Amino acid sequence: MRQSLHILFISALILLVSSCNKKEAETPIDPATGCTNCTPSSATSFIGFLKAGTYTTTAALSSSTIISRVSAFFSGTATNMPSTVNSVSVNAVFFNNDTLKYIGAPYYYCNYLPVNLSSETWSVTGSGTIPSFTFKNLKEKPSFAGIGALPDTVKKNIGFAFVINDLKNITAASVFISDGLSTPSVFSKLLVLGSDTLTFSAENLSALNTSTNAIITIFMENSFGITVEGKDMKMSNEASYSKRVVIKN
Repeated sequence: MRQSLHILFISALILLVSSCNKKEAETPIDPATGCTNCTPSSATSFIGFLKAGTYTTTAALSSSTIISRVSAFFSGTATNMPSTVNSVSVNAVFFNNDTLKYIGAPYYYCNYLPVNLSSETWSVTGSGTIPSFTFKNLKEKPSFAGIGALPDTVKKNIGFAFVINDLKNITAASVFISDGLSTPSVFSKLLVLGSDTLTFSAENLSALNTSTNAIITIFMENSFGITVEGKDMKMSNEASYSKRVVIKN
């Protein structure tokens, strides 16, 4: 349960920051996607956000835990991130033929059971200003193989640095460190184009509490826009890799 809450917290927080680490060139939408009413979009605000992600957490002396999650959000007006303001519902949302559940505030549709992300087909039965469409997301999923390079222990009065050089298939990425408490303190940094070393100074870590349940998370997305009947949607493949660490003074 704590891990699921951590993932939801980080997923919400990532929406507050945006930067590009590696931009892919936009290509025409493949007719094989089945989206007969879609065209590529370069918009920066959207009325729909459809996300599929895999979230991996490792801890010392234990195997990794992997959670798969999908979600959809719709807004009555274009916005750059989901918000309860202007959020709207639709008639139905399906992911690979599985019905997503409407969970109310903050007005997301999501899955409660694990989903298979080997293929990604979204079907939306629209309502009001939200059009109906079916779209197969053919974009690659983000990946990161260097989780072992993250420290096991972090000292607040010293800080830490680590090398990041094996991120793949991303349009944006950030690193978060959380003290993992019930009301966590979190500090984040964006990864920028061409960077390979990320440093967290003592000043960066000053607001974090000492903790044996702290978490460092690398959060990535590979996203792009589509236009459906004049309405812009953001399609995202997400991935995060988290490592449990100890924060000391």
